[in-house]
Amino acid sequence: MGLWSTLAGGCVGLDIGSSAIKAIELRRWRGETRLVSFGIEPLPAQAIVDGAIMDQSAVVDAIGRLKSTLGLRTKLVATAIAGHSVIVKKIVLPKMSRDELDQQIPTEAEHHIPFKREEVDIDHQVVSGENAQG
Repeated sequence: MGLWSTLAGGCVGLDIGSSAIKAIELRRWRGETRLVSFGIEPLPAQAIVDGAIMDQSAVVDAIGRLKSTLGLRTKLVATAIAGHSVIVKKIVLPKMSRDELDQQIPTEAEHHIPFKREEVDIDHQVVSGENAQG
């Protein structure tokens, strides 16, 4: 229930595929997760090729049409990024504050990525809060 307590207003799941954009909206209601709406918006051929967005405006327009058609109002969106250019690495660090963690992650990431630091975007998520400090 911890995740849903922060998503009480609902959440949109967004799947950006090579041929279409898919969206679902979920909401918590009386202790149950409910599917509120779903939709699929086709993309023009070659808008996304081998996981790379070739026609950004076509993708943005398709997402906008889905948002409008489904009447999506929530600002919380869950999506995933996949492809050859994505690196996911689980690392273990000593107990530290969130601010210290935010400062340490870029330095630690340099040990795990085969690219120059300025060529990548780095993000992180704490997957076990038992060692995390406020």
